Amino acid sequence: MAILDDKDTLHKPNSYHTIILYPGCENYDSLSNIMVPFCHDLRNLKEQGLIINNIRWNFQFYFSSDWKFLATCLGFNGAHSKNFCPWCTISKSQQGDLSKEWSISKNINKLVEKNNYYEGHTRKPLFDMIPLDHWIPDELHIMLRITDRLWSLLIAELMEQNLFNDTARKIIIDEMKRIKINFQFWQDHGSKTWNYTSLMGNDKVKVLQFFDLTKILSMRRATIVRDLWNKFYELYIKMKDPTKFKKGLYQPDNITPYIHVLVFHISEFMAIHQKWGLKAFSCSGVEKKNHEQVSYFFRKTMKDGGGKKNSQSSAIVEILQNENRTLFYNHNNIPLNYQNPKTIHIKTQNI
Repeated sequence: MAILDDKDTLHKPNSYHTIILYPGCENYDSLSNIMVPFCHDLRNLKEQGLIINNIRWNFQFYFSSDWKFLATCLGFNGAHSKNFCPWCTISKSQQGDLSKEWSISKNINKLVEKNNYYEGHTRKPLFDMIPLDHWIPDELHIMLRITDRLWSLLIAELMEQNLFNDTARKIIIDEMKRIKINFQFWQDHGSKTWNYTSLMGNDKVKVLQFFDLTKILSMRRATIVRDLWNKFYELYIKMKDPTKFKKGLYQPDNITPYIHVLVFHISEFMAIHQKWGLKAFSCSGVEKKNHEQVSYFFRKTMKDGGGKKNSQSSAIVEILQNENRTLFYNHNNIPLNYQNPKTIHIKTQNI
């Protein structure tokens, strides 16, 4: 959880505060049980506000995450289902028809009254106090998933033309080295399918910008694909600036849910939330926070083991205690690190 008004530090992991941390599966049943008191508090905050020093503070809530977690919390189908969009009523059979305009048409209150009011919705939304136009797709995952799609289409094209051979793979690896990306192919012994290195976000952006497609495609085809990649990269950059974003780019073939959201709904979210901008809802800080907590688990906790059974503490408790200490130190401007005391050796000499 973070405060959007804190714009200067919003994208730093320390600006995100862990509300719930539990060992278990990320599914609707587990989340609905665990988050009962949290959701109750959110409803109270929205309805009654919070009074501090005789000043009443009102709250507006927003939700942003990757697609899977968003759909789970919404009690909605997965991304590969017939009805895949959390915000409009499009179906898989309609996603290739770009003559239609799809807008945010669902209403959270309808889902509260009847959980299956819209096709694809099967459970009550966990955060029913947040309107659907405040459930915002994460721009980081939009970039990651669409870049994955563009790269997989490139590899599929080489395979269809019987060009995906040792020579092509070596050219791709060498080109990746040129743009300073560690990349490898390997073949599964059982299925004989080829796999390749899964790239991190920054490396995916490098590929979008700098990979020389003429090394593996004809000049004509490379120019067309490069134009597509450049336009997507331009959209990704402009997506963070509500004054520059424009709709349009993709063709009907190979549209994914993230591409659908990019084409039809991102401009709506940009217009609705101009005050913040889509970048404010990026999950990059949350991802970094998660990385820090995983690192702390392996490096500094007992991993739920060690010591006597009655005296050992849960790793989750250790992680949250560390976070609370960090919050206390930051709030009170207490330095987290101190210099080691210097030792002065004095040599005496008898006279």
